[in-house]
Amino acid sequence: MKSQLLIELKKTGIPNFELFKSSEDLKVIPDLLNELLSKERADFEKILEKNAENLTFDELFIEGELGYLRNILNFLNSTEKSPEIRKIIQDFRAKYEDFLNQIAYSRRYYEVLSDFSKRDDLNADQARILELEIKYFKQRGIDLDEKTQEQVKEINKKISEISEKIQNNVTDEQAHFLINFPDNESFLSLPKDILTMARKASKGEKMLTFDANPSGLQAILKYCDDPEIRKTIYLQLNQWASKGEYSNKNLIFEFLSLRRNRAQILGYENFAHQSLENKMASSPAEVKKLIGEIAEKAKLKAKNELELLKSTYNLTQINPRDLVYYARKYKEEFYSFDEEELRQYFEFDHVVDWLFEFVKNFLGVEMRKIKKSEGPSAIFEYEVYFNDTQIAFFVLDPFYRAGKRQGAWADILREKDSEFLPLVINVENFSENRDGKTLLYKRDVETLFHEFGHALHAMLADSRYAQLNGFNVERDFVELPSQLMENWVKDQEALKSLAKHSETGEQIPFYMLQTQENLQTRMMGNFVLRQCELTLVDMSLYDSELPDSSEELENSILEISNRYSLFPRGQEYQLYCSFLHIFGGGYGAGYYSYMRAELLEADVFQKIKENGIFSPQIGNLYRDKILAQGCRKPARKLFSDFMGRDPDSKALMKKYGFLEQ
Repeated sequence: MKSQLLIELKKTGIPNFELFKSSEDLKVIPDLLNELLSKERADFEKILEKNAENLTFDELFIEGELGYLRNILNFLNSTEKSPEIRKIIQDFRAKYEDFLNQIAYSRRYYEVLSDFSKRDDLNADQARILELEIKYFKQRGIDLDEKTQEQVKEINKKISEISEKIQNNVTDEQAHFLINFPDNESFLSLPKDILTMARKASKGEKMLTFDANPSGLQAILKYCDDPEIRKTIYLQLNQWASKGEYSNKNLIFEFLSLRRNRAQILGYENFAHQSLENKMASSPAEVKKLIGEIAEKAKLKAKNELELLKSTYNLTQINPRDLVYYARKYKEEFYSFDEEELRQYFEFDHVVDWLFEFVKNFLGVEMRKIKKSEGPSAIFEYEVYFNDTQIAFFVLDPFYRAGKRQGAWADILREKDSEFLPLVINVENFSENRDGKTLLYKRDVETLFHEFGHALHAMLADSRYAQLNGFNVERDFVELPSQLMENWVKDQEALKSLAKHSETGEQIPFYMLQTQENLQTRMMGNFVLRQCELTLVDMSLYDSELPDSSEELENSILEISNRYSLFPRGQEYQLYCSFLHIFGGGYGAGYYSYMRAELLEADVFQKIKENGIFSPQIGNLYRDKILAQGCRKPARKLFSDFMGRDPDSKALMKKYGFLEQ
């Protein structure tokens, strides 16, 4: 079995994931991990034995199967409910962290890289990689004394362990979650497919049973007429992993403490300053100023929106749990907007076909399907071509299943190297209709396009070196390609061909296009204000003094939230316990990146629109100046190379509807 798995790891292309899930293979994977670790340790020692002049550039970095196998296991752990795979990952984590620390704090390795960087036969990509690697060594503390380095290494291991526990607690509670309601008239307005699934899950007991599938829970908030039921669901969505055996409260307090401690050992004021050293923003103050200014504009718009809803529906107040319910009613009654009717124009297969045809014409990227898995929760596999040359492999895992981590994300399972093409994945949690055509909500289509924007950024990097792919650009720039792609789901010209009726094949009617246009900035104030709230909670957590206890931390978070939210946040508001982005998801003191990147992409899309949103000429320019460059250059330079100037916030203000105020 072990030899079969090793053969699979050495093959080019997309692995047979089933091989890594069978009980027989799971028994040998721990031994295989240890063997691969021993081999990579030996390879690393060989690098240290040589002088820079006796090494080639490719010999400076380890290329092996260990990282690939770990990525496969992490992918399966995120998308399948497998206690066996989770235990393998947990048992191996400490050994792997020790190896990463061995590399990260090797004085000899640092000297080899430094010496190699002085050679005059380096090309631009090689020089850039060495520049970044040497910078990261210094930021990690290569100049610290050995005792202090050992302290940092232990903190690194502990942070990794706690981050994993935080994520597992959220996933586990959601995997075990079920809630039942009487099947009565309060639910009649819910989408038919959501009701059908809930009735099937209740096993014919005149009840509705919902699991943690966000499509069902969000539908209750939006359509259920019973305010008490909406309150129950709202509280649940804001209380994942906040109590009982799944509580993350103490873990998060320890996590924040460790990150702060490590940052200060490394010479930073706090983790926020450390995090921003490799981002476009120069300081926490700059971030708070930018987001604070947006928040003030958003608050004004949000207040007007709430007053409109209150006066329309004779309400003395609106609770946060009721906001999407009344916003939906308002759009239906005053704009004849029916989300379920619109959904009929976004059939999954057609949307994916349209997306791939678009990137073929706009960017020259061709997606060739090679496999679709059978059974529920289909997974799609593709080869990716540019100029008739294969550049990558791509896996799309779009549908919800119990035990799958919620949300949507992109990742690289196998990095590009001298022997292999990159293998990139997109994961979403759309509700699949197993009895017919799967229809997507418009927000689902935006998510699909968003994650594929990330995939393009990874797959189109010109450099042959993985270190320079698009995922390694500054975090507050990495969301530009993903958020940019969402514009083709919102633009009228694109919707004329993208939105096609699932039964008749007819183009979306003009009145629906006009409705979409009219609603672009409607109810945008509260959405933007909420993003500002989350962003400033994140930055404040990492830039402020840490309270003395998890209870005080919770009060501090509520105080920050109440500064920016129009809705009073009480003790029942525990969203931070499942805010995975900032506790190990790579966005700690960096959640602002979404809004900063949106400012950039709004500017970029305005230029694209001026040149034609389907124009191959502007598409090629975007591909060549941004996507293909990966992180060859600093993000500011990438932006100015495409735009010919520095960023301008006017396009974002227009997008949010703030210029109308």
